[in-house]
Amino acid sequence: MSAKQISVLLISPDEQIYSAIEGSLAGQANCRFTGRQDTVTGVNGAAVALTARHDVVLFDVDDQSDDLMQTARTICDARMPNAIIIALASEDLPLEKARQLRKLGVDDVLPRTAINEEIVPQLDEIRARRQAQLPALWGGQATQGKVIAVAKSRGGVGSSIVAANMANELQSKEGFFKKKATNEVALVDLDFQFGSLAALMDVEESDAMWRMAMEESIPDTAFLEQAMVKSPCGVDVLSAPSRYGPLSAVKEEQIAAILDCLKRSHDYVIVDLPRALVEWITPVLGQADLLYLVTDVAVPSVRSARKLMDFYQAENPALEIQLVANLEKKPIIPAAHHRAAAKLLERDFAFWVPKDERTVREAVDRGVPLQDVSNRAPMTRAIRKLAQQTTVSLPPRVGHH
Repeated sequence: MSAKQISVLLISPDEQIYSAIEGSLAGQANCRFTGRQDTVTGVNGAAVALTARHDVVLFDVDDQSDDLMQTARTICDARMPNAIIIALASEDLPLEKARQLRKLGVDDVLPRTAINEEIVPQLDEIRARRQAQLPALWGGQATQGKVIAVAKSRGGVGSSIVAANMANELQSKEGFFKKKATNEVALVDLDFQFGSLAALMDVEESDAMWRMAMEESIPDTAFLEQAMVKSPCGVDVLSAPSRYGPLSAVKEEQIAAILDCLKRSHDYVIVDLPRALVEWITPVLGQADLLYLVTDVAVPSVRSARKLMDFYQAENPALEIQLVANLEKKPIIPAAHHRAAAKLLERDFAFWVPKDERTVREAVDRGVPLQDVSNRAPMTRAIRKLAQQTTVSLPPRVGHH
């Protein structure tokens, strides 16, 4: 791995903060620290150039300055993709100003006096999470698979249909009859109580996850070889249990172990998340390279999506979240409710999946992917496009092909 994979920038005139953060990062593998013991204004135009080259940016703000918001906006606008911006302020910073900073794109606002209590621990946690997301390298390319989480804003929005068919499309089948899979794909149903992926992929339900939870065992490769079933379309499926169990029975370390094993054996690991915000989804959010949040554009769904986005990014500020508008065709000219949804969510929908009741009903009844029913159906093509763009932004492993 490159020693410069995680880069941290600090702009602060406070010598105590400067020394504490520099000391906490000293000797850390794969971490590069850049510091300017000055204000953002004092650094002048160099602040923008520096911000654009670092994964984590901490900058001291002058609470009384009239240029506070403009300074924050300049820093946030200059950030590199997925960079984390942290503002350091006084403890008596008005709540309204803190909210304005968050709206501008600042990921967190920490009291500059709480150096060892908040600033250094927060930085260490971000660094550890970011480095955990960096895959092993072989010849400059990834040799571990990518984790893609799929979440829903409400029940019945169709996230499992999207997850199952995206998993099928991510195989990138080739050959005259499109039967040979180029990529190895795993599909994990973490909707522990109401998961439906077994039916959608035409595989038998398994009690493996239930036994794992009840016995409090840590899954390994041998467990997954027995628990996972290859679906007729070629995707390896770890289904939800066939019997009900308490959500609290699952442990974080069990989910983390499942993901660790699957990333070594598959190019893509698709995780269908439950709507319940349980503690054991933390490893998924920490290891996910990308999260697709599936929703419709109804007001209750959009509001729920907004709250879920806030929760997910509080767990992992570096997590990239893309919105999927399901059951609706992309409008040529966005209607008022589309614009209102984008405004509340503070981002546009990345993908639109049109409603296609006939194709979905037949696919669900037969337990086959949408493409087996109709390769040219609007919903099939929309999910195929989503999968294709995913492979571009998150290339598969190399070395095993």
